[in-house]
Amino acid sequence: MRERMLFLSAQNQSAEDLEGEMRTGSILEILLGKFDIDLLTYASTHKDMSTIDGTALTVHYINGNIASWRSVLRPLHKMRNFTNRSHADKDMKSIIMELCRSNNYRHIFISHSLLGNCIDMVRNLLPDASVITDTYRFESGFAVGKENGKPSNINPYHKLNEALVRRNKRRLMNKTGVLLATSEWDALSFKSLSFADARKVHVVPHFIKMNEYNAFTEPVAKENSMVLHWNMNTRQGIKAAQSFFKKSYPLIKEQVPDIKCYITSQEVHPEVMTLVREDVSVVITGPLKPSADYIRRAKAVLVPIREGCEVSRNILESWALKTPVVTSSTICERLNCEHNRNILLANTSVDVVASVITLLKNPEMATIIADRAHRTLLKDYEVNYVKSKILSLV
Repeated sequence: MRERMLFLSAQNQSAEDLEGEMRTGSILEILLGKFDIDLLTYASTHKDMSTIDGTALTVHYINGNIASWRSVLRPLHKMRNFTNRSHADKDMKSIIMELCRSNNYRHIFISHSLLGNCIDMVRNLLPDASVITDTYRFESGFAVGKENGKPSNINPYHKLNEALVRRNKRRLMNKTGVLLATSEWDALSFKSLSFADARKVHVVPHFIKMNEYNAFTEPVAKENSMVLHWNMNTRQGIKAAQSFFKKSYPLIKEQVPDIKCYITSQEVHPEVMTLVREDVSVVITGPLKPSADYIRRAKAVLVPIREGCEVSRNILESWALKTPVVTSSTICERLNCEHNRNILLANTSVDVVASVITLLKNPEMATIIADRAHRTLLKDYEVNYVKSKILSLV
C-alpha cells in the first residue's frame, strides 16, 4: 500500500504566475508516481484536475476569494506570493486539521504560493512529518543585486525589507525538512544564512517534458523569421514588447527587409497591439495554433531582457525545439548557459539588434548554438533528470 502525502497549493491561473503554476503542477505529477496524494486547493481558481490519470490523486477544493486591496496593508515582513491570498491559512485551516487528524502524513508538500501561510499550522499538527517546500519566487520575483553596475529596478520598500526577508528565509529553513531551490544561486542564498540547516537545501531547476515537443522536432527548413516568446499581458511583458518594437525591430528590418516576426503570447495587450497593427511583417499567432510550430521554424527566439517577466520555461522550450535564444544575462543567470556557446546574451537594445541579425544571417552559427542548447536541456532540465532527484529526496 502506497503512502499518502498532503499537497498544499493555491494556484490562481494569474498572468503573473503561470510559470510557477506549471512548475507546481509538474512536481505534483512526479510525486504521484510514488505517493497517493490529497491535494488541497481553491475551487474557484484551480484548473480541472481530471486530466491527471489514475486514482492516486484526491482533490479537496475549498472556497475562498482572492484578497482585496487590504492585503497590501500587511506588514512588509510577511512573505508575499502572487496568489494574493493573505488569509489562506484561515481558508484552509478546518480542512487541513481534518485531513491531518484522519491521516498520519509522513510527508507534506507546500507550494511556493503558500509558504508564508500554512507551514506553522502543519508543523503544529504533525510535528514529526517531513515538510517539503518549494521556494520558487520566494521574494516575489524582484531581483536583488546589480546589473551592469547600476542598481536593480526594484521597489524601494522591498529593498528596505531585505533584512526581514533574510529572517524569513532562516525561519523557513528551520521549519522545513527539504527545501527546493530553483538554481545553485538561489540555494547558496539560503545556505549562507544557516550552516546548521544548509543540508536541507536542494536544487530542483525549472524543467520540461521533452516528449511534449517530440512531434515538433523533425527536421524543418528554417524561415527568415524570429519569435517573441513571453507573456505580454503583464506590465513587465508590455514594457519589454514596447521597447523592442520602438527601438530594436526597425533596425532589424533595415538589415533583413523580408523578416517575419511572430508574437506567440496567448494574449497581446492593446498597448502592444497599437504598435504592430500596421506592420504586415508582424504576425500575431493567437492561442489556437501551438507556438512550438513557429519556434521550430524560426531562426531566432527573443525573450525579454527586462527583469520580472519569468521566461525560464520559454527558454527551455526554445532549446527543446532547437532554435537559438537571445536574452539578457539577468534573465538567464539561473540557467546553465554561456554566451556564444548555447545562448546569445544581449543586455541593451543595440545588443538585441546585433544578436538577432547574427542568427538570421549566420545559419551555421545558429545551428551550433541550438544543438549545444538542446544537449544542455537533455542533461540538466528534462523531466526524467529532475524526477529522479525529487523522488530521491522524499
